[in-house]
Amino acid sequence: MKRIRKHFAASMLALSLSLFAACGQSAQTQDLETDPAAQCTVTFMNGEEVLGSAVATMGELLPAADYEAYENQEGMEFVGWFETPSFLESSQKDLSVDAITKDTTLYGSFRNTNVAEDTRVWYLAGTSSGGPLAASNWGNESVAEADREAVRLQPTGNQVNEFSLTIDLYNGDQFQVIHDWAWDGQKGFGRFTQIDETQMESGGGLDGESSKANVNVIMDGNYTITLTTDPDNEALDTLSIVRNGDPTQAQSELETTVYTPSESTGVMVKGSWSADWSDLKELTRTEGNLFSITMDLEADTELCFMIYDNGEDTGLILKDSNVTDQDSRALMAENGNNIQVAKDGSYTFVVDADNMTVTITQ
Repeated sequence: MKRIRKHFAASMLALSLSLFAACGQSAQTQDLETDPAAQCTVTFMNGEEVLGSAVATMGELLPAADYEAYENQEGMEFVGWFETPSFLESSQKDLSVDAITKDTTLYGSFRNTNVAEDTRVWYLAGTSSGGPLAASNWGNESVAEADREAVRLQPTGNQVNEFSLTIDLYNGDQFQVIHDWAWDGQKGFGRFTQIDETQMESGGGLDGESSKANVNVIMDGNYTITLTTDPDNEALDTLSIVRNGDPTQAQSELETTVYTPSESTGVMVKGSWSADWSDLKELTRTEGNLFSITMDLEADTELCFMIYDNGEDTGLILKDSNVTDQDSRALMAENGNNIQVAKDGSYTFVVDADNMTVTITQ
């Protein structure tokens, strides 16, 4: 009987030791999986050029010697490291205080110490239902020089090629930054390295590029827009917008210009069936100030309508928000910017120039 008890006790002891060892092994494996000393790789870039890399200890600071050498580029001033190649401020990484927690690619922002002078003239071009931005009329050629000057970004004198404009903006306003009153090289929402998305949001663009997307104002305010340029390397251009406070003038006190259609009014449409949106189609006047066109379109095609007067573009554009009836909207994909059809088919669009609305039938 004693032998049986002794054998049983020995067996239980062996089992206990086995379980203890197994638990210990599991804990050790878990520790290895969450080991703070695990290594990760940091890759340093200058544009598309790989400057080098360094091995970091996860959760710890990278030794200064591992990255400072990459900050010294001949003839260039180092601005900072960013996790996005467009140098978004929110993605900036200060390696002296920010620990490395994963494999990371960092893009160096460098400014030429002998940057060329930017002789271009920069403007804010957009639309407003009653604010000062309305005078810019989306950079239309017919805008008078005095109205252009009111939305011009002026040199600040603080540093080379820095321009700024302080202006009242209101909920519903839309804008982009352009140079020389032309739309080549426009700068939209995606080009801002500093922007508060509780005050501004992306309104989309004709070609779907974030860098050319409209900036939609969602909070009334007096804002300062600052642009810094490098004519030799557009990737180094920076845009910021800062709210200074409430608007200096109530929107209701500002003059608004309402377009009145006439016999000289015309309507054109352009869309994504052309890669650069350059194919303009003219609508037919049916009666009064109604204009119509029927087109065969593929699903997800985007388009917008433009009002002309005596053959000149007025700058008035009809998009998603101008489609107000539910039957028409049922034929559209949700876009929030351009009109976008949901399915393949033949569509008839009718533009009411009196009420600035678009109806759609299929």
